[in-house]
Amino acid sequence: MSQVKRFDGPDLPMVNLHPGELFVAREPTVITTVLGSCVSVCLYCPRRRIGAMCHGVMPSRDERSPEDTFRFVDSSVSYMAQVLGREPESYSRSTLVAKLFGGADVLKARGWSAAPSIGAQNIAAARQALERHGIGISAERVGGKNGYRLYFYTQTGEVYVRMVKRSGGAE
Repeated sequence: MSQVKRFDGPDLPMVNLHPGELFVAREPTVITTVLGSCVSVCLYCPRRRIGAMCHGVMPSRDERSPEDTFRFVDSSVSYMAQVLGREPESYSRSTLVAKLFGGADVLKARGWSAAPSIGAQNIAAARQALERHGIGISAERVGGKNGYRLYFYTQTGEVYVRMVKRSGGAE
């Protein structure tokens, strides 16, 4: 793990998520990732000051697919809700705060067409999974034509977002 110094705080461990990965932080951590059509759901528990983030590649697991990995948005959200919901007894899923990012239409932006886009499908899957678990979305930046780099501070629930501009000069 690398370290990051926040302008108003101490050095914190940094975890970089790759597509299909998920991380649950029980200690203050910065989780970062870069998104295009993929989505990240950041879950934060204000009472316990812990958080988790996923980097979902596909909306949901196909019945024909034997694995149930974190590549799938719905599986990732369910896992994070379950893990953050295990302790303590006073916790309820309604106390979790969700933030949703990504789902850009990067293929349409390059002139390819698919309806609905994988980005739109990922956004819908994240919203449905959160609703199924009774978790509200407090902030989101989804869709569009550009990707994002995220920095999720797990002890505060803050997420800093920077746009990733596409190559070729188009925005």
